[in-house]
Amino acid sequence: MIVFSRIIISAAKYLVVAAALSGCAVTDQTQTNVKLESQTLITDMALHFDGKNLDFSNFKKPNTGHKYDYFFGRNISAHGDAVKPYKHYVFMTWYKGGKFDRNVMLSRYNTLTGNVKTIKFPHRHTGFRGDPLVGESHNTIGLAVSPVNGTIHMVYDMHAYTDTNHDGKFKDDYFRYSFSLPGAADASDDAFNLDQFVKDTSDISQGNDDYKHLTMTGNLADKDNFASLTYPKFFINSDGTLLLYMRLGGNNNGAYVFNRYDAQTNTWSKFVNFNHNNQKFLGNEYNWGLYGNMKYVNGKLRVGFQQRSGDNNDKYKYQNGVYYAYSNHADGFGEWKNHKGKPMTWPLVNSDEIKVFEPGDYITHTDANSVFIVGSFDWTVTENEDIHIISKLRSTNRNRADYEEVHLHSYKPAGSEEFVVTTDFAGAQSIYTAGDNIYIIGLNKGFPYVEKAKGGTNDFVRVYQQQQGTEFDHGTIYIQDGKVYYYLMEKALGNSVPLHLQVIDLGLNPKLD
Repeated sequence: MIVFSRIIISAAKYLVVAAALSGCAVTDQTQTNVKLESQTLITDMALHFDGKNLDFSNFKKPNTGHKYDYFFGRNISAHGDAVKPYKHYVFMTWYKGGKFDRNVMLSRYNTLTGNVKTIKFPHRHTGFRGDPLVGESHNTIGLAVSPVNGTIHMVYDMHAYTDTNHDGKFKDDYFRYSFSLPGAADASDDAFNLDQFVKDTSDISQGNDDYKHLTMTGNLADKDNFASLTYPKFFINSDGTLLLYMRLGGNNNGAYVFNRYDAQTNTWSKFVNFNHNNQKFLGNEYNWGLYGNMKYVNGKLRVGFQQRSGDNNDKYKYQNGVYYAYSNHADGFGEWKNHKGKPMTWPLVNSDEIKVFEPGDYITHTDANSVFIVGSFDWTVTENEDIHIISKLRSTNRNRADYEEVHLHSYKPAGSEEFVVTTDFAGAQSIYTAGDNIYIIGLNKGFPYVEKAKGGTNDFVRVYQQQQGTEFDHGTIYIQDGKVYYYLMEKALGNSVPLHLQVIDLGLNPKLD
């Protein structure tokens, strides 16, 4: 939840904020009405982790009963790259609850008829390090639909697995990719079933109901290129080509890798690197990993992240810095530059080539591991090429007498040479764009809200606040053509709970915006 506490000077904006805080759905005077277009129940049995948050001291002794203990976080459904619109459909992925089901699921909502059709896959969430009694929140399901040939693509349930780690539990099963026949996305309701998906008939097939493929190229000789990967996220570039990126490696020694889908041959390329991992072997002073995102936004593939270095003796507990780069190549295969338009080494080795600024400069602590910069980091770029980055930092020790907590909004208006960094920002988990506007969208006391600012500014105003109805626990968002597809988990007890899709019209009017 965001506490809306920034000072707004103009009388018009004051009235908007007052209305929002008093419980009304509101709009500011510069745009048409932001409104809820629809809310649809997708399922009442999605997987959620309702047990204890385990750590390395006790994860080998999980609850064997109904409660579902977990590692890292509680959320596995309506989490990650899980919702994508396509024509008049919206596709959503989730895991089936409860604890002893865990199947991978795919739902398709028809916005014209209101029908929801769901496919159940044989694969079940394998759990932390292969223990199904411990839920693993990193093992989200990435989803894409090709606008060129109507194929559906899913990459799921993995966290840096290899043939040999975790006692070999993932041998020949460390990468999980499922894909459909061409045209499956447009199949009739009666034909939208598991028969639309292609089985694995390779030498390592796990049987007649195996829809998981170890590589995306169709060639097992490429299997080493698909090991040690986490966090799948798909994009569609400006000509309709699908791209996928994932993290290779671990927390303080990682890389972003990405590949490209050829809709004519129905195959993917091998992964290529945005940056190298094992950077010390390539002349860098230390190894480092990335905590952020690769996105395809405003016609370019871009990267924004915070760095987690192998140096455990500096003042940062985990990550530090803000880093940003973009590619002028349609598929990101070269022509990478920093925010000033200067070419960077590709693949990147020294992250300083693309460093924007140091959030740690906005806190006074200097002792080792005293600054905590984890979470509440995101970025976006408007159609006008305004770059916006949000981040948060605090004292690692919440009990120290000189505890500090700072929210930062750093932005570079189109045509500017440098970023503006302001602490006059209430904070957020994520930031989005549509047209030349930027948006903060989230939950306030369980109900969706929208804040808006013009790109290149910090002038946020709350323009929408739902006041009643279903109360939600969390969700994930995709924005397309001025509409927010907010995929939400209901606030409920247990490990089998409802999921809903809200479609929120941002009310964009090209003549006004």
